[in-house]
Order: sequence, then structure tokens, then C-alpha cells
Amino acid sequence: MEFTQHSAYRVPTKRPLLLKELRSRLPSADDRVRAFLGYGDPTEYDAIADALYRVFITARNLAPARHSTNCSIHPYGPVDPQSPQGWGQCLFCNSNRRIGDPRARQEVQNTPLQYEVPPPPYTHEALLARMRQINEVVFELNFRSPEEDFALTADLVHGAFIIARELSRPRSSSRCPRHPGAPLDPDAPGGPRCLFCTIAERRGGAPPPPQIRDRPRRSFPRRQPPGSPS
Repeated sequence: MEFTQHSAYRVPTKRPLLLKELRSRLPSADDRVRAFLGYGDPTEYDAIADALYRVFITARNLAPARHSTNCSIHPYGPVDPQSPQGWGQCLFCNSNRRIGDPRARQEVQNTPLQYEVPPPPYTHEALLARMRQINEVVFELNFRSPEEDFALTADLVHGAFIIARELSRPRSSSRCPRHPGAPLDPDAPGGPRCLFCTIAERRGGAPPPPQIRDRPRRSFPRRQPPGSPS
């Protein structure tokens, strides 16, 4: 008697329902974006940002989980609020690096921490281009798609949400493409300019990466048992 061989692959739990939910929410958000012929009012982008955030929640549930610290040793540890440039986000590992613990130099395999944040400028054309990418990726998704495709979908949707959120901010008269809602610096050279850009120019770029110094360890005297000759 012959038995048919079945594949060992099993569809993850809730993936069919989440994939159906993703494809039902995405067209509504896409129609809202395409309803504008150009720049809309910031208040109109509030509804777009809300719709894209709901799409992102579904895409995030489809994608592999991401830890908060980007650390394979302490994945659920506290996040360092003052993490130096070039270091990770784990407070425990950064504390060991600051005191010169040589064990903190060991390289660990990290998983992506944050979802993609596209660089400025944030424009309506950039949002339209991002929506086209999302539609192409979601069209190719199926139950057997690799985890990398679902992670890419979550990154793209999160980027679209960031663009819509920045477009929903009140716009100032600075007309800065990097910081649309930034205040003006009246004393900037050449007239009033974006305050954030002028501060970055005065600082002269990013600070250099921190240097790790080994802290010498103290050698303790060897304890002798009581009654032994000194």
C-alpha cells in the first residue's frame, strides 16, 4: 500500500488571518494617499498616518519578533537612554564597556532593533513611492513566503507611517525639508533659518566614537586558613 508523502512545512498560526487582514487594510490606506494631487493640509495626513499605523500593526504581527535592546545576551533588558555612537542599546553591556570590562568586547549576533525610518526630506512624492513598494511586496506574499519578506513588509509600512506622521506635523515658515516643523533661528547667518540645522552646523558634525579603555583589575592577597604559620 502506498502512502502519499506530505511536506513537513506547517503554516504558522494566525498567518492566514493576518495576511487577509493586511490585504484588506492596505487598499484603504493607499486610496487615502492617492487622493491628494499634491501637498495636503497637515490635518488631512493625520487620518493617513492612523490608517498606515493599523496596517503596520498587522505587518508587525506577521513579521519575526524584534527585541528592545538589540542584544542577544539581554534581549529584554533596559535600554540605555544615553547610548554613545557606535554602541548598542543594551544598558547592561554599555555599563560594562564604560568600566572597561574586557568581556564586553565580545561580538554578539544582534537582530534588527528598530523598524526602518526613511531619511528626510518627507514629501508626498516619497510617500507615493513607498506605497508602490508596499503594494508590490504584499502582492507577492503568500503562506509560504520566507520570514525575510514579512520583515521587509513591516519595514516598508513603518517607513510609510513615519513619512505620513511627519507630514501631519504643523509646518513652520522655515521651509526646511529635513525638519518641516522646526522653529526659526533669527540670528542665523543669511537670515532666519531652521534652528536644528544651524545647531548641527555649529557643532561641526557628529561627535567621535567613544574609546574603550581596559580597567586594571586589583589582585587580592591569598587568604590563609586560621592557625597556619604566616
